[in-house]
Amino acid sequence: MLDPIGRIMETGDTSLQRRLFVRVESAAREAGHGPTLDAWGEDLLLMRPVVDGQL
Repeated sequence: MLDPIGRIMETGDTSLQRRLFVRVESAAREAGHGPTLDAWGEDLLLMRPVVDGQL
């Protein structure tokens, strides 16, 4: 998991950041942090991967 973080730091690749966030969001929700993530509102959508050209 650290290799993608290094690539993000080097390139700022937003696509990679979004793909990594899928894993982070899943782990956070499993740990009981779903309400905190949900409180981000529409900003949470910006963190998720783009699907069919839509955020």
